[in-house]
Amino acid sequence: MAKLKKIKTESLRSQVYVQLKARLMEGIWKVGEKLPSENELCVSFGVSRVTVRAAIQQLEILGLVETRHGGGNFVKDFSTINAMDAFHPLIQINENQDIITVLEYRKIIEKGTIGLVVPKITKKDIDFLEETYRTMQACTDEPDKHAQADHLFHYRLAQIAQNPIITKVYQLINVILSAAMVDIVGLLGTEIGLRYHRKLIDALKSGDKSLCESLMDAHLDETIQEVLKKTKKHPDVTLGHPAQN
Repeated sequence: MAKLKKIKTESLRSQVYVQLKARLMEGIWKVGEKLPSENELCVSFGVSRVTVRAAIQQLEILGLVETRHGGGNFVKDFSTINAMDAFHPLIQINENQDIITVLEYRKIIEKGTIGLVVPKITKKDIDFLEETYRTMQACTDEPDKHAQADHLFHYRLAQIAQNPIITKVYQLINVILSAAMVDIVGLLGTEIGLRYHRKLIDALKSGDKSLCESLMDAHLDETIQEVLKKTKKHPDVTLGHPAQN
């Protein structure tokens, strides 16, 4: 395996992503080849699994790698990557979209998405969501890491739904969704997310579709209401850029 540098400063996901992308573009790993496991990458970079997964997710969005459910991450033929690189900045123009706008979108989409998840979810999926939830619990004093895990939780639900349009749209606006998640955690803290994610996992285990949908709807509705309350009390806080903890 190519020698990788340990990460020592902030923006861990970005640094891991940059190093992996550079090695992919250099041809260190060939088309169709499996990347090192998440555990190997965690050790090589000296970062958490959540950070590695977030970086790989970015590579997947760019079309550089393909994540096969239960099989690992594989190098894709990225001969059209120049076109994708030209497109990707267009997404980033709107990265600081109003939090309420993003939450309204999520309220519509994610209620329907979790309804699709219920009959398709497996024990392995539940285990993944439980692990991500434990990461959220462990990172209550680290807003950025907590937000990464929260975002990963919802992205995995989109994947479990097995609807290619939902997954593709999620990938295309990932930058917006990820940035909004960081802002929400910075503005509201972690209590709402932890409370509802626990309930969502338990409802998914029970296979109760109606309960899952109502919980997701309530989760996002309460988040919207709390953001509105917070910004009314502190009008100096901009919805696109709330103060970070």
